[in-house]
Amino acid sequence: MSSYAQKKEPFLVNPEDPRNPGSLGHPIGCKPCNKYKPERPNDSCKHAATCSFCHGKDHERPKHRGQRGRHALQRRQFLESRDVLNDQLVLIIDRIYKEPHEIMDEIKRRLRDEYTPGTPEWDREVAYLVGEIANIGDKAQNQRPDNARVRKARAEQPPESSQVDLESRCKWYTGTLHLMVRKMWDEHQPEDKKLEDINKIVTESLGLFKALVDTLTKRLEPSFRSEETVKAAVVENAWLAEPLLELVQKEASAASLPSIQQVLENEVWKELKVCLPRLRPEATEGEKATVSRKSMSSAESLEELLRLVKDCVDHDAAGILGQLVALGRCERWTSISSFFRSWNSREASDLFQDLRFMCRDQTAFHIPTLAP
Repeated sequence: MSSYAQKKEPFLVNPEDPRNPGSLGHPIGCKPCNKYKPERPNDSCKHAATCSFCHGKDHERPKHRGQRGRHALQRRQFLESRDVLNDQLVLIIDRIYKEPHEIMDEIKRRLRDEYTPGTPEWDREVAYLVGEIANIGDKAQNQRPDNARVRKARAEQPPESSQVDLESRCKWYTGTLHLMVRKMWDEHQPEDKKLEDINKIVTESLGLFKALVDTLTKRLEPSFRSEETVKAAVVENAWLAEPLLELVQKEASAASLPSIQQVLENEVWKELKVCLPRLRPEATEGEKATVSRKSMSSAESLEELLRLVKDCVDHDAAGILGQLVALGRCERWTSISSFFRSWNSREASDLFQDLRFMCRDQTAFHIPTLAP
């Protein structure tokens, strides 16, 4: 039986005695039909009684498909059996396959209007949208009757590749939502009740999907992009993101600037943006910290914050170089590359990596690539 509903027509093929052309002469000289399932003789093979492959139930057939293959199969089965399904159920499933793709076309159009595919900005927005679609799909899966098993299986999966594209994620979402509908329709409840519950959940999920257009529109606004630029400047120091944004907004307001973008064009910000990536998170914590996180978060201006960051970075660098000298690995030096004539100890290696972190701006420093 199909997983949607009770059939309104008798089986076209008798699973105990299939009489389609491909089954004649079974089991000698016949080839099994990989689409046919004895437990679903009416909707598993679209050719049914006219199939040229064998429908003998004792043949071994593939039992496992990848997720993409399972989703494709369930859609094909739906298209082949829609004439015998509940009309309201058909309308709901049609929405599942129509609306998300229309929304995705609009999302991609807006992205292309702002960014060129393959640029860092494009990849950043795509990664964000892919993650949001995954969250919406997971929420739908949690509505399934077997949601406990689904959550366990999802927890055991390896981390997802960051290379998932928007179109693939959209197809995954429609397949996931359709599967949720199938599982709910299989429940032993009155049809009216099932239809009401399914329609409510599908409408809510599609509403969340549609809201991605508004979310993307906001993210593409110049003010939002400027805020993202500020937050990205702190690199590993996420604790400083919000205080830095507040400081930039404060200076823009004090100068009566129309947006924070003007603040991001002054020399203080440009110098701060170069220094922040060299600020090691470890250097702002503990008793040895020259400048505490609290002091930086409480800075009254960008100039004050720049001074604090410079003090911390300089003191941190001096400490690292002092330890290297103490190890006897650099008696004389005129440049960073001359620090390392020989360094076999693990401690020197770790210090070198700290120094590489602080000197990530290759235009200012030359860091040699050394064999481990």
